[in-house]
Amino acid sequence: MIGFCDLNYAAKAVFLVFAFMNVCMSLCMMPGVFRRKRIVPDILISVCFLLSAAVLVLLAAHVKSYHPSWTSSPEVDIAASIPLVIPVIILLAVTSVLIIQAAAENKYQRDSITRSSVKESFDYLNTGLCFAYRNGMVMLINHRMNTLCHDILGRDLQNANTFWKSLCEGKVKENVEVISAGNNPSFLLSDKSVWTFSFEDIGGITQIAAAETTRQYMLTEELKEKNMQLSVVNERLIEYGKHVDELIREKERLETKVSIHRELGQALLAARRYLQSDGESPDEVVNMLKRNISMLRFENEAKSSDNPFDILMKTAGSVGIDVGITGRLPEAESTARLFFEAASEALTNAVRHAGAKKLNADMSEDDIAYYITFTNDGTIPQTEIVEGGGLSSIRRKCEQAGGTLSITCRPEFKMDISIPKKRGGNL
Repeated sequence: MIGFCDLNYAAKAVFLVFAFMNVCMSLCMMPGVFRRKRIVPDILISVCFLLSAAVLVLLAAHVKSYHPSWTSSPEVDIAASIPLVIPVIILLAVTSVLIIQAAAENKYQRDSITRSSVKESFDYLNTGLCFAYRNGMVMLINHRMNTLCHDILGRDLQNANTFWKSLCEGKVKENVEVISAGNNPSFLLSDKSVWTFSFEDIGGITQIAAAETTRQYMLTEELKEKNMQLSVVNERLIEYGKHVDELIREKERLETKVSIHRELGQALLAARRYLQSDGESPDEVVNMLKRNISMLRFENEAKSSDNPFDILMKTAGSVGIDVGITGRLPEAESTARLFFEAASEALTNAVRHAGAKKLNADMSEDDIAYYITFTNDGTIPQTEIVEGGGLSSIRRKCEQAGGTLSITCRPEFKMDISIPKKRGGNL
């Protein structure tokens, strides 16, 4: 049977290398396996190491025995005479065990949380972290924080206290923009990313953290831009508000002129019908003309009067109507104007449709709204009231101001208006 001594030098070298590799592999695996303190793997790795080392020593001694200065020993001669198949089987068995244990160790490292896995996860966090003692000496730092220190300061992070002081004071590279300094400094880097830093003392350990806030920064800048646009729009609205009252008054004057024109046309038609007919009473025509004259006088005097209700009472007196007013006008100018327009419409309807001799206007207010109620002593309507252009206009203005207008006919005619104070003052 072939022995180890029968092999040529190349084959012997292969055996030596193979045995040496097994020795090295078992040595590398020993720390991890022994740290887990499992009996079977510990014994297997130890046995593999001893067998590989024994084969390596004996084969190396046999090769060395060929040197002229080496004195052979009986043990070396016995090892040399061992059949070749025995060391081959030993080396193959050792190699198989080591490969199986290496695969098991790799699976354990991959599936288990170990110190190395924790450190690896810590290093590859997107958040920058640095832990240091109170004197600033760094005890743990990840890759992201190191990179940020280079990007912002241009140097390694050697002392955490010095690093934090530089951040707070804004002592950074020229291509880095300081967004905010102080306790939570933020920086815009050359790659357009934004990072915000924080400092915390945890049981005597200093923690410096860095979080990417690029999205928040972009949203903030977008919000600032929109606020600027809103400021421009707001200035335009303020300018519009300075003239809107005048525009509303012009519109109301136009509506009044249209109403006067319509009333005057009806009066002229009634006068023409009277002149063309025989025996009809002129009282209706005279009353219509009086009302038109009063409206024209009212329109002329309202432009220069400070108290519109004084004009209303004078106009009512000219057509034989007594107006009783209780309460006081609202402080809000727009609400006072709306109440006056409603009073004018109530006066016109009381004379035209109810034949009233007295019109009452009762004004009041509370913390929520202004109120006004109109009643008259005229004829109670027998049918449902159909709102014409005047009442429809008043109702529309009340609703635009957030208020209400209601009309009841039983047991007496009553028109109630309420305008909220919050919106009534800004009609």
